[in-house]
Amino acid sequence: MSTGMGGSSGSGGSTGGGSTGAPASTGGGSTGAILQSGWGDDWRTRMAAGSTDVERDVKQLERYESPDQIWKKARELERRMSSGDLRSTLKKDATSQEVAAWRKENGVPETPEAYKITMPAGRQPPKDDDAFLKSFLKSAHEANFTQVQVDKAIGSFYAQVDVQAEEISASEKEAEKKTEDLLRQEWGADYRANKAMAEALLARAPAGFRDRFMNGYLADHTPIKADPAAWKWLVQMEREINPASTVVPGMGGDVGKSIAEEIKQYKVWMAAPRGTPDSDKYWKDEKVQERYRQLLDAQRKLEEKKAA
Repeated sequence: MSTGMGGSSGSGGSTGGGSTGAPASTGGGSTGAILQSGWGDDWRTRMAAGSTDVERDVKQLERYESPDQIWKKARELERRMSSGDLRSTLKKDATSQEVAAWRKENGVPETPEAYKITMPAGRQPPKDDDAFLKSFLKSAHEANFTQVQVDKAIGSFYAQVDVQAEEISASEKEAEKKTEDLLRQEWGADYRANKAMAEALLARAPAGFRDRFMNGYLADHTPIKADPAAWKWLVQMEREINPASTVVPGMGGDVGKSIAEEIKQYKVWMAAPRGTPDSDKYWKDEKVQERYRQLLDAQRKLEEKKAA
C-alpha cells in the first residue's frame, strides 16, 4: 500500500515520491522527518479516525503542516493553563468538591484568607483599609481570582490612591496659600500678632483638638486650616478669653504682672529729664508711645474681667 508504514513509503517508488513532494515543499525538514518516522502523508485522516465527523476534523487538521506543529500548540496550551493565562470553564452546577478541584487546578486559593497582599517594597496597606481589603478578597475569591489577578487589582487601586493623594495635597497647599494671602491683606501689620494669638489658643486647647483643627475638614471637604473664618474665630476667642493677648500674644504666666512691669519701664523713660537718652526712648518714638497706650488698654480690660 503506497501510504503504508512499511518499505513502500520509504523505497523511493513513484507513489512514495509523489506523497512526500508537496508536504516537503511547505513543511520543510520537519515534514520530512515526520514521514521518515512513519507518519506518512495520510496522518490527518488517521489522526481523525474514530471521530464522529472525520471530514470536519480532517479539514481542521489541514491548518497544520505537520503533527509536530500540533504538538507544539498542545505544549503551549498546557503552559498557558499552568500559568493561569488560559483556564478551563467551571460548570454552573459544579459541586463543592468540583469547585475545590477546579480552583486548585487553576491557581485559585482555597479561601479568601489564603491570598497574599503584595505591596511595593517598604510599604504596608493602611490599617484603616483592613475592612475594605477583607471585603475585596472575599469578592475576588467568589469570582475565582488567581493570585496574579489579585496582585494586579490591588496594585492598580493603590496606584490610583497615590495619584489622588498627590492631587489632594497640591489642592490643599494651594488653598492654604490663598488663605494666608487673604489674611495678610486683611490684617496687614497685625498678621503675625493675630496668628500668634490663634496659635496660643490652640496650644491651650484640649488634647487632640489642635491636631483635629490642623488636619480636619469642613463639610465641603475644605481643610479647616485653609478656612479664613476659622482663623478669625480663633483670634476673636483669644481676645475674649485673654484681653491682653493683643499686646502680649502667647505670653504665659502672670500676664497682668508682665504688663505692669512694661508700663513701669515706660513711665521711667517718660519721667526722665528731657533731652536725655532715656527721655528720647519714649518721647521721640511713636511706636513706643503706641505700645504704652495699648498696654494701658490691656491692663484696663484685665481689671474689668477680674471684677466681672
